[in-house]
This record gives sequence, structure tokens and C-alpha cells, in this order.
Amino acid sequence: MNVAVLLPTMAHAGWDRHLPALLGQTRMPDRIVVVVDRTTSGEEQAALKAQWPQISFVFNDRNLGITASLNRGIVAAEEADIIVRADDDDESLPERIERQLACFERTGADFVATWGEGVAQEATRPYAIRCPVDHDSICAGLARRNVLLHPSLAFRRQRILALGGYDETFVNAQDYALYLAGLRAGYRFAAVPETLVRRHYHAGNISVSRRINQLMYSCAARIVHHAATGDRAAFLKTVMQYTLLAIIPPRLRAFRRKLFGLLGKGA
Repeated sequence: MNVAVLLPTMAHAGWDRHLPALLGQTRMPDRIVVVVDRTTSGEEQAALKAQWPQISFVFNDRNLGITASLNRGIVAAEEADIIVRADDDDESLPERIERQLACFERTGADFVATWGEGVAQEATRPYAIRCPVDHDSICAGLARRNVLLHPSLAFRRQRILALGGYDETFVNAQDYALYLAGLRAGYRFAAVPETLVRRHYHAGNISVSRRINQLMYSCAARIVHHAATGDRAAFLKTVMQYTLLAIIPPRLRAFRRKLFGLLGKGA
């Protein structure tokens, strides 16, 4: 299978600190597509290409946002059978691609995620980020919340194109909207029960800095899903659940991450 890594970035200082981990995989990707989501000069573009000749760059003419950038990258990776997601502030461990490809072959899944490890500024040590690993358990989990770690995701390119790519209505929680669309389309899910991605949480993360927006878009993804399936009870439950989540103060979220760090385990 031809494998492309897809990494959207604003390309600010330090954006490339985890690229060596992607270039040092036990199963090398056939291509790494980096989408730079801001205006860049010709000189900056030339400098980036010279610094990283192994990378295929896509330069947006302005800031389009992560969702549109992901879609542009999927289109650009035209030879790929499998797209492996990456973020510039998260690290892929050496055997990640090898393990995910083996899972695709073993299960025939359309989406394959992995377990991860969270590293938060306020935590004293990393904590585990776990998810269900078989199709039925993942589907049951997604009906309740987003149980998959987006930077750990890999998917079959043609299957995602058949869905129309990521829904660009979703500025945040575009991954959850995609999973639920896949669920409605009957796509197959799996996860590798190994820690293969290290997730770094800091004040600049969307999940930290734009938490309320993230919650609202996540709620919208669920509501669209319930509307499509006609599940009125699930709709009412979702509205109540997200209302409660929205009133939890940020300091309690920070305390939760700190507690995960103390215990060495999390969700």
C-alpha cells in the first residue's frame, strides 16, 4: 500500500521538530505532504523546500483553517492508498506506520487509530490515552463521544474522498464529524492497542485554547448524526451532556490533566 503522511501546519518556529520521527519510521512513508496554512513569500517557500527536500509542500494563499487544509492535502496525495494524519506538535513513535498498516491488512478497516500518550505542561509525567480497539466497541464509543485520537488516525484515501472529505462546515471537531459520517456510511473502524503517538498539550492547542468552540462543534456533529438517524432520545441526551460540559471551568480541566499526569493514566 502506498502511504502518505498528511501534516497541516502554520509553519511557525519549531513546527518541524517532530519531522525526524516521521522520516525515521520502521516503515517509511512513500510521501509526506505538509500543508502550510498561511500566506508565504516565494523566498520562504524556497527556503522550506531547500531545508526539507523530502517533503511535498502545499502552500495556501491565505489562512484557510485546518479542515480545508486537510482536504487540500488529501487531494494532493493522489498516489496514496492510506493517509496517515500527523500534527506539528505531536510525535509519531518509530513503529507507528508499520503497526497501522498491519492493522489495515488484518482487519480490512477504513479507519485505523492507535493508543497515545498525553504530555501536558501542568502534568508531572505523561498519561495514557486509550480507546476501544475493535469495530463494534469503537462504534459504540463514538455514539457517546469522540473516542479516537485524531493525530493517531490513518484512513483509506478513496473512502474518505467518497464521503466528500472532511466537512468544512466544522472549523473544530472535524475529525468527530468525519467519524460519524463514516459510521453512517457503514465504514469499518479499528485501533492498534499500542502507544504509538505522543500528544503534547499546551495553551496553543485548539482543545485547550478554543475549548468552548470545540465543544459546540462536537455537539453539532452529534446532533447532525442523531438527525440523520432519527434518534430523538439520543438528541436530547446530547444537548444535556454538552450543556454540562460547557459549564465546567477551564481550571478543572487543567486539574484533570494534572491528575492524569500524577496517575500516569487517562481517558
